[in-house]
Amino acid sequence: MENTKTYRFEASHILPKHPGKCSRLHGHSWVLKVSVEGDVNPDTGFVMDYADISAAVKPLIEKLDHNHLGTWASGPGVVHQRGPHWNPQYAVLHEDFYPSSENLILWIAEQLDKELEWSKLELQETCTSSCVLTREDYERTVRLRSRNVEASK
Repeated sequence: MENTKTYRFEASHILPKHPGKCSRLHGHSWVLKVSVEGDVNPDTGFVMDYADISAAVKPLIEKLDHNHLGTWASGPGVVHQRGPHWNPQYAVLHEDFYPSSENLILWIAEQLDKELEWSKLELQETCTSSCVLTREDYERTVRLRSRNVEASK
């Protein structure tokens, strides 16, 4: 059985390699769905208590919420000005991180993997656009990255 808990956060990003308007600073009301899979425990009646899922996920949501994700570069030859109120502490991920939904869900998976045995993650960037990462896809990605690191040595 699979149980899913939904979380929301607000965050901005820039996709400077994008050929359209997403190359400019913009934000989203992101929705993260975290699923766990397993058998129902006969003593508790749960696959996992939703409170236990939240204990692992909420600190990550608090880190992402109302922050900027990744790079500040904006479009070819355009420099995004960091205004007087810009503070690097609000850039959650390092400036070299390219904050596409696909990269963000992999980063989220990596963070959650330390705290929770999740089975599937879904990240909605808009109400009509989302990406899904299964445990199997994540483990394959981790193996491929590991091979690439070894090959580059």
